[in-house]
Amino acid sequence: MNKLTLTVLGLCMTLFTFGQGKNQKKWDRVMSEMTKANQGDSISARSKAILEWSDFKMQPESGKDLHVYPELTFGVFTKKVNVWTGTITVESYGGIRRDLSWVKPEYKSQQLLDYLQLKYNISHYFAKKSEKEINSGKINAGNVNKINAIIEKHLDARDKALNEFDTESNFGNNAEALNTWKEKLSSNEI
Repeated sequence: MNKLTLTVLGLCMTLFTFGQGKNQKKWDRVMSEMTKANQGDSISARSKAILEWSDFKMQPESGKDLHVYPELTFGVFTKKVNVWTGTITVESYGGIRRDLSWVKPEYKSQQLLDYLQLKYNISHYFAKKSEKEINSGKINAGNVNKINAIIEKHLDARDKALNEFDTESNFGNNAEALNTWKEKLSSNEI
């Protein structure tokens, strides 16, 4: 009975602590990403490794110059909290909000789908880096600021890499750059 009581108390304290972190303006971006990953029609690399055109469900925005728009997500989820030490273990995934992602039908091509797949994979790569850093750091679940700082660091790195990727690949129009980035990703050189 004591173990059960301690487990319930530990989980309640963790939820209470994370709730306090959500109210801090400093972490608005992190909370926004976590919310986006949990809402709507989201998929992650955990549930679906390969993107298809059917994953882009929103109607294209006609006033935009873009041919395609993937709404990428970055989710970090509590896997477990050690009852005795408070150490948190997380799972992280890059993903996409299908209900907010779109493609103009006339631009569908295998090369463009490869470009989108790489963006999806890059997002997942940085989510996994955050997972590894949090889990190897043996961080107490109550240390929300430290956890959020790690997540924010990897979100920034993801965004920087995606901007660089967009520029080098000319938004998917440069097949050679796509191959270069595939190699960089497979050898963890991002």
